[in-house]
Amino acid sequence: MKQGKTIKRITILAGISVLAVAGWWFMSRGATETEKVPTFVVQRGPLEINVLQGGEIRALQNTEVKSEIETPTKILSLIPEGYLINEEDVKNGKVLIELDDTDLKTKIQTREIEFQTTVSNFIDADENREIQKSENQSFVRDTKQTAIFALMDFEKYLGREVTAAILATAGLPKEVDAFEKYASVLETQANTPVAADVLVPKAEKSTKPAAAKKPVVHTESELIDFTPFLEQKSHSDGEAQQKNRQLEDELLLHRSELAVAKQKVESSGRLAKKEFITSAQLENDQVSFEKVGLSVKTAETALALFKKYEFSKQCSTLVAAYREALNKLQRTIRANRSRMAQAETRFTTAKRRYEMEITQREDLERQLKACVIKATQPGLVAYGDLNAGSSYNYNYPIEEGANVRLRQTMLTIPDMSQMGVKVNVHESQVKKVRIGQPVKVRVDAEPGKVMDGRVAELAILPDSSSSRYTPNLKVYPCTIHISGYHPWMKPGMNAKVEIIVDQLADVIYVPVQSVEVEQDHHFCYISNSGTLERREINTGLFNDEFIEVRDGLKSGEAVALSLPKKSEIELNNIARPGPASDTPKAKPTKAKEKAVAVAQP
Repeated sequence: MKQGKTIKRITILAGISVLAVAGWWFMSRGATETEKVPTFVVQRGPLEINVLQGGEIRALQNTEVKSEIETPTKILSLIPEGYLINEEDVKNGKVLIELDDTDLKTKIQTREIEFQTTVSNFIDADENREIQKSENQSFVRDTKQTAIFALMDFEKYLGREVTAAILATAGLPKEVDAFEKYASVLETQANTPVAADVLVPKAEKSTKPAAAKKPVVHTESELIDFTPFLEQKSHSDGEAQQKNRQLEDELLLHRSELAVAKQKVESSGRLAKKEFITSAQLENDQVSFEKVGLSVKTAETALALFKKYEFSKQCSTLVAAYREALNKLQRTIRANRSRMAQAETRFTTAKRRYEMEITQREDLERQLKACVIKATQPGLVAYGDLNAGSSYNYNYPIEEGANVRLRQTMLTIPDMSQMGVKVNVHESQVKKVRIGQPVKVRVDAEPGKVMDGRVAELAILPDSSSSRYTPNLKVYPCTIHISGYHPWMKPGMNAKVEIIVDQLADVIYVPVQSVEVEQDHHFCYISNSGTLERREINTGLFNDEFIEVRDGLKSGEAVALSLPKKSEIELNNIARPGPASDTPKAKPTKAKEKAVAVAQP
């Protein structure tokens, strides 16, 4: 019993001893690791705020030699890549690329036959148009002459004044001058394009200003009472007035003869009662009286028929003939308009086809000339498109025997006098970059050499091609112009640019890896007599190496460069209350935060 208790006590004491030794060893090891944490002395002085980016050397201006052949064409000969074109090569017209022109020559021969046919049709359409113009003029001239003759017949029958009065009542041109104006109006209307009246929508027609009123001429038949015009007195009489007077004179003459015959019959009757004359003579006088009475009736009937029927009929016939001449003039002009429109359409079609053939012929000749590409400016020869990706140039290689497409870049000749760097600025840094900011450029091919430049271009929107495979990556293309001429510099070289964002004159700064970010608060670990003190700080601007500290640190203090684990700090009990002692504890974030996570001032 006692032996068991003794063994139990020995076991407990041994466990306590082991724990004590382990605790001492762990505390000693933690203290040793704490003492090994590297530190950095807080500095005060000027601080340069910059943005570091990697990019590629590019020529600011490139001359691209592209294929101008519409169909895929084979490369027959090609100048070696990297060849330096000089002024003598340009002067002598050195051949850079020669393309296969067999298909183009065949097309030109085939097109030449079609071109000759098109030229013949064009000339024929032009001549037919002129012939149609001449025929239309003849048709209009003949129709106008017919109308004028109808007007002259009317004036001849009634006289100019009476004719003008009747035609004014009928709403027709009353004289030759009025007819000429009427005909000119018709011709003007005929020359108006059809599309101006037909193809315009109703809504647009209503908004257009009112056009000038066209002269109205009544060319439809209307019943006119011509009798009053016969009695009008005018200085210019016509055949109708003359015939009317002739019938009236004949009637007056017969009436006079009737009066004389009546007196003679009465006288013969008195003489026959006294038997001075025979009854036979009396009967002859009575017969003569009756004949004269019949002639009076005949003259009266003839005058009445002329006034009531013949005059109106003749006037209606003449007016109808004149009106029909006007209608025929309208029909002739409209028919001329239709025929002329057809002739113009055929001419326009032939002309367009001719112009198309000319354009196609010139285009084929231009493509034939483009099969031989000569040097036009000095520079370095590069195959393909320098701005395109490597996968594109791999899929469309430039070599002898390869086929090239239309507008495919075969050669690129960069202007070596003006070089620049193309970089992609991350979205976290793009707000700092401005056009015109100074830049320091370092090229991997010339280590240690620094060149000056400036920000010349900055995209407003992120590059869509960069986010095709990584949607979360947003970068903005930026172009840096390098100052001066550097003959050793070649397109495609790797370069690093340092964009100078700001120059701080006198600030306190520490390395960015010394700053810990926790719940939007920033902390540093200050070395104090072998222990580390966690202190909250207020940060400002930063670059890839240092960050400005506006409050919380003093110049000369030592801050830890590598952030220790909190478990070690708690075990060693080295955390002292400071500005951040009242802040609630949370799970620690990564010790080494990038400058992206540092809050802006």
